[in-house]
Amino acid sequence: MRLLGIDYGDKKIGLAFGDTEANVAVPLDVVPNVGEETIRVFAKRAKSEDIDAIVVGVPLSTGEHHSSKQLDKARAFIKLLEAATPIPVIEEDESYTTGESIRLQREEGAQAEEDALAAMLILQSYMDRIDPTTSEPEFTVAE
Repeated sequence: MRLLGIDYGDKKIGLAFGDTEANVAVPLDVVPNVGEETIRVFAKRAKSEDIDAIVVGVPLSTGEHHSSKQLDKARAFIKLLEAATPIPVIEEDESYTTGESIRLQREEGAQAEEDALAAMLILQSYMDRIDPTTSEPEFTVAE
């Protein structure tokens, strides 16, 4: 299954690609968040690249770095994306991905941008918890 990972942000959005057969996620790039035009671009890109599901990071653990306001923004983004594409959109907890992406840059010398690394970590987290023998994505419904 081919997956597009998204680390949503108010100003910029990190992207990653994943393949469940290889169980690997890789960072792609970071794009500016320009509202509904961004949604249209993602929907078109997902279709043209034969993406089977889109995994979007949501801040389920609120605290120092995340707020319930950011969770609401991420879920609003998900609803717009779901309306723009027939491809399933799945929520995945993004807790600690920013800190981990910074660590990957500092300690491991990762060259990708922080938000793309966060999207990769979100996607890898999702792939690590699904059953690789099934081809169906595991859905987490937004509340």
